[in-house]
Amino acid sequence: MIKTIIATTEVLDNVYKAINEILGSLNLKKNLLKNSVGIISCHADFIESGVVKNLCTALPFDCIGATTCLCSAGNRTSQMMLAITVLTSDDCSFETVEIPVIENHEDAVKAKLSPLLEKSQEKPALILSYFPFLITVGGDMLINAIDKVTGGIPLFGTVAFDIRENYSASRTIHNGISSPESVVLCLVRGNLKSTFLGTSNCTFEITTLETKNIGHKATITESKDNILIKVNDQPVLKYVEKYELKREELHLGYLPLILDNNDGKRTIARSLITVTQEGYIACGGTMPEGSSVSFGRIDGFAVINTTEKALKPLLDKDHFILSYSCMARYLAMGVNSLAEAEKVKEIVGNGKYMYACSAGEICPLPDKWGNLKNVFHNYTNVFCRIG
Repeated sequence: MIKTIIATTEVLDNVYKAINEILGSLNLKKNLLKNSVGIISCHADFIESGVVKNLCTALPFDCIGATTCLCSAGNRTSQMMLAITVLTSDDCSFETVEIPVIENHEDAVKAKLSPLLEKSQEKPALILSYFPFLITVGGDMLINAIDKVTGGIPLFGTVAFDIRENYSASRTIHNGISSPESVVLCLVRGNLKSTFLGTSNCTFEITTLETKNIGHKATITESKDNILIKVNDQPVLKYVEKYELKREELHLGYLPLILDNNDGKRTIARSLITVTQEGYIACGGTMPEGSSVSFGRIDGFAVINTTEKALKPLLDKDHFILSYSCMARYLAMGVNSLAEAEKVKEIVGNGKYMYACSAGEICPLPDKWGNLKNVFHNYTNVFCRIG
């Protein structure tokens, strides 16, 4: 079994006070079991003020996590908050690792992750995953690199996010050290079923949400990894013109690109990160040539409706809900930007949860044979139920 302890603080300018508030809520002496790990979601200012570093120093276990522009936990929702969830267990173990991936990400993942897998005969049941926000390395490229080493162990997590210009303060977190270019992972071992369903000592149930496709399909005729160059043999910005979109609108995250690899699997959404100097579009994940693509749109009603529909079946008073929602869903709510977080809080009620905005969501989906395959998402809200 995994026990969950949650603490939050909005104290930014007094490190001593912030740490005491969190430690008081966690009550570690009473609540900790044999093995533990902390999961942090916070505004980047909590890193700059020293709260994150000092908190991790004060805790007797590893901590992982990422920056965000909004989080909700422990019945508290705020854009300027730090939330920490402690997973603690007598029969599950937690092992963390940080992997710089700005150069040669496949070799870096293999060099760091392989030794952790080889030193134990027990295969991890889950890898909690926190990716950096990188223009040049798409999230699914990182997932593919990890899958090559692990053989497809389920991954669940998020991409670091920050609301500042160019997302410049986006950071992953590992034991108090923040990084703009490191993947941070936690290998969870224990008596877990690989299907992530059932009533084993620790069970995880996963779901994801979709966006509404409103565009007409076109074909990607030239791309390089996550860089979209030509669509229907036209320069990508020429393709965009028929939607009467302004160039600056391609930076906002409101418009999903709905990607269909034409392989019989479900479509996925990809974010438009930026327009490059060459006039290409950098996307949140790989855009394979020959795939079909169309514009979608996301609206506030769909955000709330899909979250409610997905979350309600997961509820259980003895479980913890970990939720990561795309920043585009947050932006789609306009002036009511807290609405999705508040809806999660309302639905969970007295249960335990942590919700945070994301620049990319990491969550497995079943293939047509029912086998879980790791997928990198944009524009979704993903849930992991832990108990």
